[in-house]
Amino acid sequence: MTENSEVPFFSTGGPDGWSDREAPPWQVLAEPVVLPLDCQAFYLSHVGPYQGYAETVLGDSGAAWQLIHEVFVYIIAVAWSDLLDEPELEASTWEVLRSAVAYESRRNVNSSPSFFWRITFGHAMASSRLELAAEQDEVRQAIAQLPARQFDVMVLLYLMGRSRRDVAWLLGLHPNTVDHHRRLARRQLRKLLGGPVQRIAIEGEIA
Repeated sequence: MTENSEVPFFSTGGPDGWSDREAPPWQVLAEPVVLPLDCQAFYLSHVGPYQGYAETVLGDSGAAWQLIHEVFVYIIAVAWSDLLDEPELEASTWEVLRSAVAYESRRNVNSSPSFFWRITFGHAMASSRLELAAEQDEVRQAIAQLPARQFDVMVLLYLMGRSRRDVAWLLGLHPNTVDHHRRLARRQLRKLLGGPVQRIAIEGEIA
């Protein structure tokens, strides 16, 4: 089975849509929302302390500012209506920020994606699973049933045509671990598709 190149796949921009590691390819998610007035007020009253915390941990004022901006505009603002229902709004938003700063402080900049990359990737994978499950093609329906890590690997390798090295970087895995999840996924797909009769081409191989 080969992918139909005329059918867009969950707003990735196509197989070459994420060649720039500094710019996530999922443009719908990458476009910032307009902050509601109460969210803007919350931002203005909290950005100073948040910036100070992030800068202290990261040791880089520019990186801290970019992270705070992304957390507010792309995460907190998007979930603002839900956050307002939380009994402790400040505690909830602080947890989001703390998680983002903790991730950025421990990641290897050259070998793993940014916090924003991880967030957009997670949203894209969730959307793609729903879309694949609704398609007529039995292979894509089967892929939608795979466990999370196997699903990620198969989508990136098989449907997006990304290299093993790219997949390892995006998922924060060793390339050998990518191979392990691919083997498990192919084994599971054989079961879901009814045995060795089904032939699935993946990176020039046959599952």
